[in-house]
Amino acid sequence: MYSLLELGSKSEEFSKEEIRFIKSKIPKQKYNIRYSIYNKTSSKNLYIAFVIDTMRNSVRRSGVENSWTTICERDLTNIEYDEMIKNFGTNNRRFKVYYYRHIEHLILEDKKYNIDTPEEFILKCKSLGYTGDFQLKMEI
Repeated sequence: MYSLLELGSKSEEFSKEEIRFIKSKIPKQKYNIRYSIYNKTSSKNLYIAFVIDTMRNSVRRSGVENSWTTICERDLTNIEYDEMIKNFGTNNRRFKVYYYRHIEHLILEDKKYNIDTPEEFILKCKSLGYTGDFQLKMEI
């Protein structure tokens, strides 16, 4: 049979049986998505944080969470969950973070997964000035 330790260090793609085994051991509810604002000023001027928390029900708060103000949260979609399982063993940190300068860029990334970015988060980002020159739709 398999063990998570062996599969976590595997360099080839997982077979369907291995993916089923990993899914049986790591439930979708383990993960959480957070839409946050980065509190500190950065030389890269990256202010919007899209955070995947891989230990959603952790009792102890992580120190890195002090760097973000979380506006809203949601569960992983099935597509995101499949992606996390396919990449099992490649992430050795609790948080997987993607930073954005403009809210429109995050909206476009969410659309790739058929997700509507929470309206509350969009309004908050726009009120803080994190909006840019991304074109969300083309009208002809």
